[in-house]
Amino acid sequence: MKNLLVVVALIGLVAFSANAQGKISFGVGVDFALPMSSGFSDSQNFGIGGTAKVYYPFNDMITFTGTAGYITFSGKDYTVFGTTVKAGSWNMIPVVVGGRYYFMPATASMRFYGAFDMGLIFGSYTTPDQVIFGVKVSGGSVSTTDFTYQPAVGFEASKFDVAVRLLGVSGATCVAARVGYIFN
Repeated sequence: MKNLLVVVALIGLVAFSANAQGKISFGVGVDFALPMSSGFSDSQNFGIGGTAKVYYPFNDMITFTGTAGYITFSGKDYTVFGTTVKAGSWNMIPVVVGGRYYFMPATASMRFYGAFDMGLIFGSYTTPDQVIFGVKVSGGSVSTTDFTYQPAVGFEASKFDVAVRLLGVSGATCVAARVGYIFN
């Protein structure tokens, strides 16, 4: 709960620290994620989801951001001694704040940037009921809240925002891509 309050406070700070140059924009995007770390990539397939993003320009070169979304990964199936075992699905709700630094001026038609976000991921792992060697095993679910860090590179062109990021969370790392649209 304390971590959630810190994230909410950071989002509030970004949203309400107005200056004369800032104009808040909103965006939505589709996220794709490829599990990379050992264990996570062994048990999970490709992830897909969506995110909503808030953009707050601090000046021409720096923009603060806040992001929340949902990404789901389906579990892989394993065959062990002729019995298929289904891995569970991993679902995550990232809530992060951060910023980006643009490498081109605001007047450029395409602006490349480096970004860094951090915050919390609210996750759940759900295993299905299965029969293993003739014995029924009940499924279950576990929930976690973990710190996440997300360095990224990307570009904005017109109203489109495209980025590739490393999504790091306790015990699970993936490479994620986001294609978004910015509303002004």
